[in-house]
Amino acid sequence: MTPQGQINAPQPGWFARNWMWVVGVGCLVPLLCCSTLSVVMALLPSEQDAARVDCGTPGPAGVDCDLQRTSGTGSLEACWDLDLICANGAMMSAHHCGSIAAGQSAAKVNMPVSGFSNQDACDAPKSGVVMRLTVRTVE
Repeated sequence: MTPQGQINAPQPGWFARNWMWVVGVGCLVPLLCCSTLSVVMALLPSEQDAARVDCGTPGPAGVDCDLQRTSGTGSLEACWDLDLICANGAMMSAHHCGSIAAGQSAAKVNMPVSGFSNQDACDAPKSGVVMRLTVRTVE
């Protein structure tokens, strides 16, 4: 029973009593998630250096190849074999390496004639294939 003249005020609801906690946690959770994500991203290794090699037509000075970065930004060294198939079916082969400096996107590399094996058996180079490409980051 209530004494006469006193009115019981209604109790505030759950949200009215706890709104500050809801707002605080609502702001804190995204902040923590973003902070954690930035820490994780900083700990992950950067994009790995990668490259491709495209070689042109053989000539008297050898074969000119375009070394093109496909990912990463560091200094890299790429090594590959170029197998040349001759018109008479013989094959010449050479191993060569080239590099791209940090921040650069491409480089030209010449594979000299003297580096190719089996030259005596080849009548005329017909086509070529880049094989066994390896790319490593140079610190």
